Parts: sequence; C-alpha cells; structure tokens
Amino acid sequence: MVTKKQYVFYILCYLMLVSFVVSYAVSNIVAYLLLALFLFDLPSNLKTKFKTLYANKIVLGFILLFLIQVFSLLYSTNTTEGLRRVEVLLPLLFLPLVIYAEPKNNNLFQKLLLYLKFTIPILFLALLFIHIFIDNRVVSTFVHFTLEEKLGVSQFYLIFILLIPLIVSSREISLKNNILLNAIILLSTLGIIVILGNKLSVLLLIALWLFLIIKKRDNLKKMLATALLGILLGILAFQIPVVHQRIQTFGNTLDFDLNTIITKNRFTVTKNTLEHRLLINYLASKEIAAALPFGVGIGDRQDVLNKQYEIINFKAGMLNQYNNHNQYLSEFLKSGILGGLVFLVLMALLIKSAFTSNQLGLITVLFFAIACGLESYLFRQHGVIIFTFVIPLFLNHKNTNYEKY
Repeated sequence: MVTKKQYVFYILCYLMLVSFVVSYAVSNIVAYLLLALFLFDLPSNLKTKFKTLYANKIVLGFILLFLIQVFSLLYSTNTTEGLRRVEVLLPLLFLPLVIYAEPKNNNLFQKLLLYLKFTIPILFLALLFIHIFIDNRVVSTFVHFTLEEKLGVSQFYLIFILLIPLIVSSREISLKNNILLNAIILLSTLGIIVILGNKLSVLLLIALWLFLIIKKRDNLKKMLATALLGILLGILAFQIPVVHQRIQTFGNTLDFDLNTIITKNRFTVTKNTLEHRLLINYLASKEIAAALPFGVGIGDRQDVLNKQYEIINFKAGMLNQYNNHNQYLSEFLKSGILGGLVFLVLMALLIKSAFTSNQLGLITVLFFAIACGLESYLFRQHGVIIFTFVIPLFLNHKNTNYEKY
C-alpha cells in the first residue's frame, strides 16, 4: 500500500532532480524539505529510522566524513572559507540518512524514472531553444553562456542527470517497449551530451557501456552495435567547433614531462586541461606530504594551492585559482590521512553496493568514482547533491524493472 508520505517523498525527489539543472536555490530548498519530511513522523517511526545510523555503513560513512570536515575546521586559519565549505557539505549529514531510512516504493520509483525520462530531455531542449531563438546565440556557446553563466552549473555535473533518460530509454528499447518514442528520447539525449562537448564524459560513458556488455557476456552483435554507436557519437562530437578546437588544443600541446609542463605554464596561460591536472596533482601532493597526518584544514585547502601556484608561477592556476580537480587528493589535503581513508572506504562501499544494484546505480557510481580522479566534485553544491542524493537514491532501489541489464 502506497502512503501519502511516500508520494510526497518521490515528488520531492522529482523536484530535486529537475531543479538540479535550473536552480541551485530550489534544489537547496528541496533538500531541507526532505529533511523536514523525515523528521515529521511518529516518535516510534523516528526511532526506527535512526536505527539506520547503526545498521547502514554507507550512511555512517557519509556522517563520519562530514564530522571530519568539521574537525579540520578547528585547525584552519581561514575560518571564513572553512565555514563556507562546511555549509556546502551539510547534506552529507542528513540526505543519505533520509534516502536510506524513508520507506521506499519501487513502483513509485519506476514512475519517477518514467517522468524524468521525458522531463530531462525536454528541459534541455527548452534551454537550447531559449539560447538560440531568444538569446540569439549559436549552439557552440550554449555551455558557456546558458549553463555556466546563466545557470551556474558545469556540464561535467549535468551528465549525471542525463544518465537517467539515456539508460531508461535504452533499456526500454532493448525490451521492445515503444521503440520509436524511446529511440527519439535516446537520440535526443545523446545529441544533448554531444552539444555539452565534454570529451571526458563521452569517453567514460562509452567505456562503461562496453564494460557492462562484456560483464553480461552479451553477443557479438550488441558489442559491435555499441562500439559503432560510440564511434558515431565521437564523430558527431568532433563536428562541433568547440569540441574540435578542444581536441586539437589537447593533442597539439600535450606533454608528459613534468619539468616541461612547469616551464610552459610559467610563461603563458596554457589551455591543456590534462596538463593542468597533472601539475595541480603534483603541487597538491607536495602539500599533502608536508601537512601529514592531519592535513591543512578545510579552510586552507585553496590557500595552500594558490601559494604553490605562485611559487612556480603557474599562470593559469593563479588566474583561475583552480581547486584540486581530484577529489581523492582533496580529501587527503584538507583532512589528512583520516579524511582521505574515510572517503576511500566510503567510495569502496558505494561501489560494492552498486554491483548489487541496478544499471543506473552501477553506471552512476562507477562514473563518479573514476571522475573523482579528475574533478573535485564536493567543492560545489551540485557535486554534493550527486554524492549525497543521486547516488544513494539509485542504489537504494535494487528490486526494480531496471535491475538486470
């Protein structure tokens, strides 16, 4: 029997996932409405819910990770920045608990996926329509102008929301359900991913898709079809000017010798993001070693990186004040061995859970785990929502029609 409270819970989940794209303020409000829904219950039910704290290692891991951030604030010299960072990370304290403790309903979850399968592509197409026909701008500026400047969200975060229509529609096609309609949704979603122009996201998706096919030991036809789809997606992406330019810049400027990278970045503002990440990782590792065992503190993480940029005159780093671009190193830098190890254990628990979950949960967690080596997701609210809401929501619904792909 479905209760009114379950209806409200899944409506709030729907609003969270939709608002993720268009409004940070709304998604923040929804997060606290979920907390209010969790607390607005009978004392006996609340007692049962809070037992999740002791029974669920993943929930405990999230809470422990947050407490470590608060502890690292105590020895941060930049307390203003530290408090701001702790505020961003507040959902670690309650969102996973809410998701895991609230009674779930698999039928409502399937309806949620169905609605999102339609809503998310339509939302992106509407934004694209406004960008082209109202703002009078070309497609190649969609990411920079509409997403980054107007909405304040990076395409590297949005890929997690686009996974929903991508995976659900492809699953429906494999089951031969409304093939034409789902094919339109799938192609529209792929087109949006291509327009976003993030080459790493495309490569990771293709790699994960091949991994799932090999894991299932599917027939050769499916493997060839997926490989062909990946090649086609790559060709289409390469035709977009911004992607073409980025790939050319990447190939023409890439070096692997650290001294060469340092020299190049000392004299000019370079645009090779892989080299930037290699250099940032090197500088962050120096600070991690110097600040063992407790780290520099959550408030001083960016300050010490900026100082390292100045020491070697890393022009792009000083100009943009890059964060770690590596969540694993970020945890070791700000909270030392304890914070780094807790984050690693938590990621291991999420991955373990993902392999007994559905395909949506598996791809999302694996994508996040790999991408954490290239992005500091928990530096922004969008990344925190992915970590504390999107991933637990997908993992907590194992017995759905989307379980076995």
